[in-house]
Amino acid sequence: MVTRQDMYFHQPRYREYRWLETNWFSWTIPEQAMRCHLRAAFRTNLNVVNTTCFVFNNPDMRAGTLGVLYKDERHHVPMPVSNLDDYHLLNGMAVTMTKPMQEWHVRYDGDEGTMFDLHYRAMMPPVHIGQSGTASHASSAIRHGHIDQMMHVTGTVRVRGTDYPVDWPAPRDHSWSPRPETTSGYGIPMSGNFDYGSFGPSGQSFSFFVQTRNEWSDLRRGLVHNAYIIDHGELLGVKHGEGRYTYADNWATTKLVYELEDEKGRTHVFTGKPVSFYPGGVGFLAVVKWTTGDGEVGWGEYNWHGDFYEMQRLGSPPS
Repeated sequence: MVTRQDMYFHQPRYREYRWLETNWFSWTIPEQAMRCHLRAAFRTNLNVVNTTCFVFNNPDMRAGTLGVLYKDERHHVPMPVSNLDDYHLLNGMAVTMTKPMQEWHVRYDGDEGTMFDLHYRAMMPPVHIGQSGTASHASSAIRHGHIDQMMHVTGTVRVRGTDYPVDWPAPRDHSWSPRPETTSGYGIPMSGNFDYGSFGPSGQSFSFFVQTRNEWSDLRRGLVHNAYIIDHGELLGVKHGEGRYTYADNWATTKLVYELEDEKGRTHVFTGKPVSFYPGGVGFLAVVKWTTGDGEVGWGEYNWHGDFYEMQRLGSPPS
């Protein structure tokens, strides 16, 4: 379902000011409990780009925004004259697809002694949201125009003047659709997770990626509506899955358990302990140390999206 043409800008709906096309890259350094999101959100009918880059590694879940290691967010960066296969933005982000649908070079030249020079190699083909659905796929808030792809990320980053090597998987995605500027971004009071974990040397033995819908009536349980597994290079679908969560009173998730059944009928259980946190305002992110039922340790992230008004209505998460 995914073709090379999907690596480029899509035709926006005529005069639809909410039309949004995104490019998102990320990286993880397990030894530092460090995680980065680098995102460009193109309002192609308005000729502007919202850019976001942040890096976090703070173990204090209550540190707030001032505990974030690096943050650069800009709302009115000019659109590039080139397409998504080779572009440079004025926030310092430069992306080149060096091997179609498989490899990218990503560079970021930021402020405060921060820069990235990274190579992204695909661990799987890009998967459309229509291909990765589980038995609960009808619960998904994302139905059209979304691609996920797990990448092996290598290279060097400098964050606030300190250099770190990168050698660990991290997902990227690319989406296109009308996207309203609401608290959840999808036009509904969304609560959901976008989580992943990788295992083995350089994270190359096994990876899982899940998207969930968590009902506001009980945020302690999530239905996995889209997911995939990479088992020693083999891409596998997930038949069904469930997430179970515990929370601190500030909405930070303190424990995660995923139970996934893959297309071969095998059941996988992953228990996650968050070790560093990013406060998203309406949502929370964290670097997660994952453990399998056999005691194998992996690393990844939880990324919880919430809705401002539902969080206000509840006052605090379920205990």
